[in-house]
Amino acid sequence: MAKYVAVIASGDTERRALPHLVSHLEDDGIEISVSIPPRNRRLSVSMAESLIKAALFHDKPPDKVVVLLDLDGKEPEEVLRPFREELPGRLRGAPAVSVLYAYAQRHLEAWYFGDAQRLRAYFDSQALGSVDTSQPDGIENPKQHLENLLGKRVYTALVSEDIASNLDAQVIAQRSPSFRGFLGAVRNGPPPV
Repeated sequence: MAKYVAVIASGDTERRALPHLVSHLEDDGIEISVSIPPRNRRLSVSMAESLIKAALFHDKPPDKVVVLLDLDGKEPEEVLRPFREELPGRLRGAPAVSVLYAYAQRHLEAWYFGDAQRLRAYFDSQALGSVDTSQPDGIENPKQHLENLLGKRVYTALVSEDIASNLDAQVIAQRSPSFRGFLGAVRNGPPPV
């Protein structure tokens, strides 16, 4: 029987891209769904509470929940602390579920640079600019880098999904500690090497 994981994330880019980045986990019997705040709202503790409760009272409740946060370059504990401290109390009275936390060091788009070969192929062998693809978590403004690579095309959640569907998550995991942490939270085991 498959393990069902509800991922709570910040926006449409994550909602569209994450299923592609974790599709290889289906072989391990892991199925995910991604929920995001409605109407482009910010992912706050109260919004995470609402999304988790909605998932728990759905026809198919998750086996666990992973809250994925963008750090925007801040320290992990600074961003994660309010969620870790406040969410458990807010979820009292709801069906019991394990809630784990993961983060993208900047934004999810930085992970894309971890698979430089396929990203370059997506952009017709175009150079990826002045970024260190061996350390994608350190890339500042990854969305801006993608927008520059797109030229006249506009970067949207649909474009992000298209890019993510062409990448190899296992290659990204070798280069991005934050992506490995996310995969580890989804798997609920040791992060892949």
